[in-house]
Amino acid sequence: MLKIAYVSDLHGNKNLYEKVCEFLENNKDIKALIIGGDLLPRGATLDGAIRGQKEFLETYLIPKLKRIAIPVYLMMGNDDYRINMALLEKEEKAKAFHLIHNKAQAIGKHAIVGYSFVNETPFLLKDWEKLDDENSKPLTDPKHDVRSAPAEKGTIAQDMRGLAKLSDPKKTFYVFHCPPFETELDMLYDKRHVGSRSIRLFIEQHQPPATFHGHVHESPIVSGEYASTIGKTICFNPGSEYMDDLLTMVIADLDNPKEHEHEML
Repeated sequence: MLKIAYVSDLHGNKNLYEKVCEFLENNKDIKALIIGGDLLPRGATLDGAIRGQKEFLETYLIPKLKRIAIPVYLMMGNDDYRINMALLEKEEKAKAFHLIHNKAQAIGKHAIVGYSFVNETPFLLKDWEKLDDENSKPLTDPKHDVRSAPAEKGTIAQDMRGLAKLSDPKKTFYVFHCPPFETELDMLYDKRHVGSRSIRLFIEQHQPPATFHGHVHESPIVSGEYASTIGKTICFNPGSEYMDDLLTMVIADLDNPKEHEHEML
């Protein structure tokens, strides 16, 4: 048995991080923590948000993660400023945690691979946003887009081809910040599906044992489900109610992904 706790979209809410740590202290059967992006607090201005996220990493999150006794796997999400990745990369070298964006890491006898990019959004911060495929169009005027780091070339569809080469997909657990299109995991309050078609196609083609997602906070509330299946793959989105100080988590056994539960604390 390899039980993990998966959370996403905590957005710098310290109360929720404290709840995560308390849960791990009280549940010693959890062998790893996975954080699926949107780690850091939002800010009103570009400069203020970058500084605020950097300070949050330096003074709170990195020291907090270092004190967790079990392995921690994490990546940024689309609300995290990419310019601050250097801080995380420095601490990964010091063995504080494992970064998983576009990397294959060992987790028990399995592999875990992350992918932070999301498809088109109406939001201006584009550090972790790409077009879904060659037929996709941006939802914002590029003149007003905000980036803290140079844009990466390519589409999500193109990236998926490289992702499949990092490890054997059938023995790999994937953490995609964006959920797959047209599932119970990518629904807005108005019932529209906004997930990635390319990520869904990847799952359909490669059938990994399980995938973990976030990004669309309200989807489990709207659909009534935190888990969805695509073929033989089970996909999870715990949702996020960080503004209400409610922690939502998925607990799953990576040795038997059909064994899972949704915790709300």
